[in-house]
Amino acid sequence: MKIVAVDYGEKKCGVAIGEKVPSEAFTVDRVKLLEFLRQRDAHIIVVGIPFSMTGRYSRQTFECVGFAEKLMKKLRKEVFLVDERLSSKMFRNREHVDSLSAVEIFERFVSKGSGIYSLKKPQLLPEGLVEEVTKLFGKLLIADLSDVRLCRKNCVVLQKEPYYAYLFYKKGCHVERDERFLEDFAPFDIIVTWKETVELKKFLSPNGKIVCL
Repeated sequence: MKIVAVDYGEKKCGVAIGEKVPSEAFTVDRVKLLEFLRQRDAHIIVVGIPFSMTGRYSRQTFECVGFAEKLMKKLRKEVFLVDERLSSKMFRNREHVDSLSAVEIFERFVSKGSGIYSLKKPQLLPEGLVEEVTKLFGKLLIADLSDVRLCRKNCVVLQKEPYYAYLFYKKGCHVERDERFLEDFAPFDIIVTWKETVELKKFLSPNGKIVCL
């Protein structure tokens, strides 16, 4: 099963190709990458995504996820995301840093460790529940849900899955991966989630409420 790993860059992208181990590694101009991947006809494509060093999402994170989504739709391939923090820094000041980073992304995916994410379809809620939430007033936090129909202007989203986070980001929501950073946006009048937890409850305003779906 052929795997292609991509270190997505602003101008050049590192690429590593192989099956159980990478057999080729090189760089490709970003503008030529899509056509290159189409010609290679891989079974699985793996895209490295950068988080900040504190683990938060960034503009670069969502650029890479957006590219991965484009590959999934245009090439109709199975696409995965791999946390690439430190991969480029590991090879700083070395030649062929982009291709070396792609090799690292390839190896992380094959090892099936942590920080591997798939691009899976969001779990949609019943229409009635969505309508119920949209009628609520106040500052809104959407926690661990993937239905973007819930979002509205200035809402905040807690979502650990990068692809779901990207979908909310495209709708104009601010998205965090970790509860620690919700303190900057609390208190919330409404928290919509699957299950009430102590961690979420502490971000609720005195007269606020948690809606469990």
